[in-house]
Order: sequence, then C-alpha cells, then structure tokens
Amino acid sequence: MRRVGLLVLGSFINSLGTGLTAFGLAIVMLRTYGTASSVSVVQMSSFAPIVLLAPLAGILADRYDRRLMMIIGDTGSVLGLGIILIALYSPRPSLAWVCAGAVVSSCLAALTEPALKASVTDLVTEEDYVRASGLLQLASAAKYLLAPAAAGFLMPIISARGLVLLDASTCIVTVLCTITVRRALTAEAPQHTAVQLGDDHDVMAGWRTIMSSPGLRTLVTLMTLATLAIGVMQVLIKPILLPIASTSMVGVFETVAATGLLVGAALVTVRKNAQPTTLLAAGLAGTGAAMVLVPLGPGAWWVSACGFLTFASLPLSQAGAEVLVRTRVDNARQARTWGTISLVTQMGYLVAYPCSGVLVDRVLQPLLEPGQMLYTSIGAVVGTGAGRGAALLVGLMGVVMALVALSVHVRRHRLT
Repeated sequence: MRRVGLLVLGSFINSLGTGLTAFGLAIVMLRTYGTASSVSVVQMSSFAPIVLLAPLAGILADRYDRRLMMIIGDTGSVLGLGIILIALYSPRPSLAWVCAGAVVSSCLAALTEPALKASVTDLVTEEDYVRASGLLQLASAAKYLLAPAAAGFLMPIISARGLVLLDASTCIVTVLCTITVRRALTAEAPQHTAVQLGDDHDVMAGWRTIMSSPGLRTLVTLMTLATLAIGVMQVLIKPILLPIASTSMVGVFETVAATGLLVGAALVTVRKNAQPTTLLAAGLAGTGAAMVLVPLGPGAWWVSACGFLTFASLPLSQAGAEVLVRTRVDNARQARTWGTISLVTQMGYLVAYPCSGVLVDRVLQPLLEPGQMLYTSIGAVVGTGAGRGAALLVGLMGVVMALVALSVHVRRHRLT
C-alpha cells in the first residue's frame, strides 16, 4: 500500500492542477460567451480524447511498463496546456484554440488512467482492493474538493493564465512520484515493469473480456447510464451557481460540496469488507436522491448541500464497480479491460457534455420564461430565471440515477 499511496499522492496533485484549469476556463468561457454550451464544449474537448483513446491506452499499459505510460502521459499533457495559455492572452480567447489545447493535453493524459488502475492490481492484494479504490477516489476528488476554492481565490490575483501555469507545474510533481515508484519496482523485481500480453493482444481484447461475462455486460450498461447523469451535474453546476453567487463564492460553494468526497472515500476505506453490489447500489441511490433535490430549494447553499450529498455517494458506487471488475478480470488483461470499460461507460459523459448545455439554453430555460409552457407549472416548484433550467435538468438526471440504482439492486446476483 505504501507504493500505491505514492501513486495516489501524484494523482491527487495532478487532479488539483486539472481542477484549477477547469475552473478558470469555465469562468472565462461564461464571461466571454455567456452560454452553458461554451462551457460544455470545452469540457467535452478535455474529456473526449481520454475516453476515445482508452482502449489503445489500455493495450499500451498491458504491453509496456505501466508506470512509464503514466510518466509519458503526464509529461506530454503540458503541451496542450501551453496552447491554452497562448489562447488566454487574447482579450477574447478563441473557443476553437482553447478546445484545441484541451484536446492535445487530454490525448496524452489518456495514457495515465488505465495504467494507474491496473497498477493497483500490481501493487496490492485482493483484500486491499476496496481500500485502494477509496484512495484513488480521494485523489480524483482534488479537482472538486480543493481546486474550486483555490481557483476562486487565486483567479482574481493571477488570472486564468496563472491557473494554467500552476496546472503545468503539478504535472512535474506527479511525474516525480511515478518515477520513484517505478525505480523501486525495477530494483526490487524487474519482472513487474511490464505485464505479458500473450496472444490475445489486439484492441478488441478488452471488449471480448467484457462480452464473455454477463455480469460485466450488465455492470457496464448500468454505469454508462450513471455517467450520463453525473456528466450533466458536472457541466451545469457553475451555470446554476453563477447567477446567484460571485466567482470567488462559486469556488467556495463547490469546495463545500466536494467535501462530500472525503466522507464517501473515508466510508469506503472503513467499510472495506462490504459487498461491492451493496456499495454500488447505495452510492447510485444516494447520488440520485441528492440530484433530485437540487432544483427543489432556493439559494447557493442549498445547491452546495445537495452537491455534498452527491459527492459523498460517488465513491461508494465507484468502489463497488471497481471491485467487481478487479475480481472478474485477470491481471494480464486489467489495463485493456479498464480501457474498454472507460470507453463504453464514459460515453455517457460525451453525450452529457454537448447535450446538456444545448438542452438548457434552447429548451428548458426558454420554457421557464414568463408565458411559456413550464412557467406556471414546473416554474412554481423549481423557480424561474437564470440557472433554473440547468437546475431542472440536474433534477431529471437524478431520477435516472435512482432508476439505475434500482436496476443494480434487482440484478445484484448477475453482477457478482
């Protein structure tokens, strides 16, 4: 666990830097273009390459040293940050250039996730899978937990460009952590530096592993629906908060919400002997209930409290899903399978990112205007004005999450 802890530290620092850039770009896009769609396009550009390249990244992580893949990914992502930095020097930053930089950065960063998840299987025993998953969830929480408040405080002082530079510097620290683990493993047991693929090493190997298991097929389908709902929440949280709070306070509210991740991750590490299907169903149900509450109350603190409950539930479902995969897939296929699972399940994000902004800007928000279809009915419940269309969509996605949780409970025997 000590070496996993060092990788988790590097991932935590990298996640913090990523969150700083994401916050800064969202504020710049909203101020420049004034639409939720502009935010969602940038987020999709940052995320889509990681999803689409995941199967290839998994193949490389199984073929070569997994820690080396992480080093290459974290180092190379700085190139894209450089493009974003140049674009931000314009008084009206080009959406196209910001998106281009995000694409370049995420293409290289795509190498890291399958390699990191497969490294956990390399470095810990099965009884520590749940605890290791909780630590990874805590590391990824940095972009939600610390980054918003830090970015909200720093942005008026150093601007969005300064946030991007800080992001680039965190990549260096992350690489140093990974190099330390790699050197220790090489000196102790050189055979761990790569996993032998065998004959089944093409890009479809992970897909065949999933299709050969009914439980994995069901799990992947349900988690894809879940990522669709979570993606909507990620895109729309700032458009919901910005009409009712200042930039610095938006960061504070997001950080308060994200402290739920600490609670959820702590609960996962304590409940390391819990059944994975129980964790999965409980996490999805809690997330769905919290999202349904978002449009039902007034004020930024209400949204922040609902966000806290949402984030507290996420580590439970993620840990349950990860343990189900680790116990079903051989180590030699881990990275490839994780890459394919990432591609399929996170297509929910790729649908959510472009569609959520359009649905809010073109459909729900106009329908909540005076004299329109939803003004007197739904508007009386969720409110009207800027940001309420976004809140309504989050609530609707919460219903989807609740249905997914019910499906997990009903099909729990197929998943184990």
